[in-house]
Amino acid sequence: MDQPGTDQNGTDQPRTDQPGITRRVGLTAGALAACTGAVGLTTAAHAMGDPSPRKERPEKQAAASAPGWRPGGPHPHPWNRRGSSKTLEEVEPADVGLDADVLAQLPGILRAGLDNDPPRFSGATLLVASQRGIAYEHADGYALRWQDASTELPEAERIPTRTDTIYDLASISKIFTATAVMQHVEAGLLSLEDRVADHLPRFAENGKGEVTVQHLLTHVGGLPAFINLYSAFPDIPSRIDAVLTVAPSTPPGTKYVYSDLGLITLALIVEKLSGTSLDAYVREHITGPLGMDETMYNPPAELKDRIAATEYVEYYGRLVHGHVHDENAYSLGGVAGHAGVFSTARDLAVFAQMFLHGGIYGGARILQPDTVESMFTDRIAGITGVGGARRGLGPELEAWFYHAGLTSPYSGVHTGFTGTSLVIDPLTATVVVLLTNSVHPTREWSTTSVTRREVSTCVAHALGVVPESVRSGWRAGDRDAATATLEISADLPGREPVLEAELFAHLETAYDLLVLEVSADAGESWTPLPGRLTARHQEPVEIPDGTITGWGRRVAWTGTFPLVDTSGPLSGEVQVRLALTTDGSTRGLGAWVGRLRVLDRRQVLVDTDRPEDRDAVVADGWSLPG
Repeated sequence: MDQPGTDQNGTDQPRTDQPGITRRVGLTAGALAACTGAVGLTTAAHAMGDPSPRKERPEKQAAASAPGWRPGGPHPHPWNRRGSSKTLEEVEPADVGLDADVLAQLPGILRAGLDNDPPRFSGATLLVASQRGIAYEHADGYALRWQDASTELPEAERIPTRTDTIYDLASISKIFTATAVMQHVEAGLLSLEDRVADHLPRFAENGKGEVTVQHLLTHVGGLPAFINLYSAFPDIPSRIDAVLTVAPSTPPGTKYVYSDLGLITLALIVEKLSGTSLDAYVREHITGPLGMDETMYNPPAELKDRIAATEYVEYYGRLVHGHVHDENAYSLGGVAGHAGVFSTARDLAVFAQMFLHGGIYGGARILQPDTVESMFTDRIAGITGVGGARRGLGPELEAWFYHAGLTSPYSGVHTGFTGTSLVIDPLTATVVVLLTNSVHPTREWSTTSVTRREVSTCVAHALGVVPESVRSGWRAGDRDAATATLEISADLPGREPVLEAELFAHLETAYDLLVLEVSADAGESWTPLPGRLTARHQEPVEIPDGTITGWGRRVAWTGTFPLVDTSGPLSGEVQVRLALTTDGSTRGLGAWVGRLRVLDRRQVLVDTDRPEDRDAVVADGWSLPG
């Protein structure tokens, strides 16, 4: 919002340069003026955070059959990082193990989002860094393209997106709040087990007295996802009181509900303990020491031409450009625990690298290494179950819907409703920053996660996450709502028959499934094949019902599956197949199958390394390279 006097459309706004009127209060007054008579405000006029896509819970059988991929062998926790104080530098992709030819697909991925009908976003800025090297940057589209929800600006009035465009991060702001909270934990001023009400007594209202700091950081505090602050309450004190006294939806520690209210509350604790506002605290203790000079709340008017515009709000009759998009954050003066931070791709890469360095960057110690590890360790699997959400102390973990090909139990961090995302893969020390203004000109068009997934998966392929040993084999699982079968036949003597399969799997846990099956009646019925997966430097993984799902530890496995039934070894003509199914949304890298063999004791009955046996494979929905 321009200051002082008018916004970009000439609408009268309160001055904030008058004595006694802070910028935060002035912005709130503007929000109040816009909300006058807000009865009838459309339900679409609030962001409600940016939770992962809602999906039906996985079938119980699929969830129960998920292999135990943890701990993944005798290796240290990937977030057990002591790091270094070195800073990011520009490098060639090959210098940090990235395939430049694969990364060259990224502009086309962004362009497809821009050319989609309707566009998935107006503009995008992308940065890929690995092993402390910024290996790729690209920008496309427009930071400002639309005059209103249906009218494009003339070309001369548009603002092209740049690599240094400033974006409204929306809920990525939560990670700054979580970092501030953890700094107070380190200082001994706060404990994860502290009851929130011990710091903010009003929070005890409506039976919330036992909700802890950790409950709020992990979104299991029982708070509702959202309440309307911006038009239902007249001023900041009443809005804050509404947050503190809100009635819970569930008892604490029993259900995961992604809620902005918990982070708003945690920010209030930070402000009380530090004696300063959240924006001042973040600037002094996080962004300032890190040199993140282009990261801020409430950016000044002179930066407006570099800021990506967001939504045209029909009810207000104006475009949101230069101030926070989230209505609740705006009504709190643009500074809130759940939203409000603006930043660039390079600044966010610094923030991410600080975590990868174990809490230090360029000599500035922001967090202790043990704190970083704790933040990126899941705390809610016991509540959400197999295939459910995963949360550390602030970061979102194992989020297939945008980590995609980079997903592991250790991948983080967060998305933002405006179309932003930050992904850290500690297994390869890789950072992917994708900033878009997907709500420009309207949130109704916003489908950013399609592009987020494609970008993360492209980076995963550039990193060579799929082991080279299986890349020449059959591939499936790279499409949603698909079924694929790979079938071989064998005539068994009936002594000790076994299927050996060389395979790689990276499938959304409990939703996308690879099942090994056998049929002894010409395909009339199929029986799952229990077995075991082995690989060098890895603990074996038992497959009790023939079903493989999950992240697969990013290694190629040799699977051994005895061809038996309840009466003993199978004999005669049998068909063996690998059947892969994907659900309607979200996927990982899929599955690759290399060599398949059927043996009976030492006799090799089928070996797909032999041309005649390879030609006899029946592949439906599986493809070979080239």
